[in-house]
Amino acid sequence: MSYDVTSNKIARRQGVEKSTMMNSPCLRYKGEFMTMFFEKQDCLIIKVSPVRVQEIIADGKGMEFNYTGKPFKEWVLIPTEFEDDYDIYIEESLTYAKQKA
Repeated sequence: MSYDVTSNKIARRQGVEKSTMMNSPCLRYKGEFMTMFFEKQDCLIIKVSPVRVQEIIADGKGMEFNYTGKPFKEWVLIPTEFEDDYDIYIEESLTYAKQKA
């Protein structure tokens, strides 16, 4: 499901808010970054555990996010070719954000 459709659904949940990061719309849970669509690379970014980041990369569905030249250990880029699974990934990011909040 597309980022826009999924993010609009999840934004209605208690504790989830629309915000911005790096000049792009994002979702946060009680202030904790969850997800955004990173137009510069045409990819979804989610924040999940470092172990989960490595699993998604190993599965061939994600790429390391290193916008500043240094890898973000809890962030992973997921290309639009996997857009059908964006709702699953965004749900994962919400679960992770709830654990951290």
